[in-house]
Amino acid sequence: MPAWLTLPLLVDLILLGMLCEATWLTWRHRRIGSSGLPPFLLHVVSGLFLLLAMRLILQGANFNLIAAILGLAGICHFYDLQRDAIRQQ
Repeated sequence: MPAWLTLPLLVDLILLGMLCEATWLTWRHRRIGSSGLPPFLLHVVSGLFLLLAMRLILQGANFNLIAAILGLAGICHFYDLQRDAIRQQ
């Protein structure tokens, strides 16, 4: 692996890719005339929080901050599961 290709850089590239994907999917959601928040939004946000926590761990950030970010990821995932369960009824 090249010396310039580090794990934090890979995480940053993945986050950038997620931002581009979320922007494009939101644009497409609006373009087809759907209203409200896109249904995939909580999936993307929970994944974003997990990757952000990983990035903070790699930087050696404060444990409390990392735990808070992971908690937010869990909350987003919980509400996503709740929304899916309601939709299936």
